[in-house]
Amino acid sequence: MGWRTPKTDWNVRMDEQGRYAGDYFGIDDYNRIKNNIQFIHNLSVKMYEDFEITDMGTDKGYADYPYADEINIIENNLETMAENTFRKNYGMKQIYADNGKFIGHEELNRIESVLLDMYNRLMGQYNGRRMLTFMFGSREAV
Repeated sequence: MGWRTPKTDWNVRMDEQGRYAGDYFGIDDYNRIKNNIQFIHNLSVKMYEDFEITDMGTDKGYADYPYADEINIIENNLETMAENTFRKNYGMKQIYADNGKFIGHEELNRIESVLLDMYNRLMGQYNGRRMLTFMFGSREAV
């Protein structure tokens, strides 16, 4: 599970006939967000104190659909990672309820932009670590 570039240009628009022609949130999008959260968590615990996030399960297939509680887990995990790394306020997390309003383009843009920001910051820190230019001890395998 590697990093996949987030979609940060979610939009709502209508075509000339008044039909919806904007973006749709699908299984690939859910899996990308879920896996990017796991990637960020794995990278962050290499440089910060270990902390837990809520397991988001395996990737969804086309017969599956993300439910409100799974979107809430994404929101909670983002908040947990922000609190345990940069302590940066990434905006107000939303809470979703069954049969309520589903995640919209503004929130998707916020979530994916947060992931991209965390990725860029963590990769900068990880790649900028000071490394010794020599090895201690013997070069032989122990």
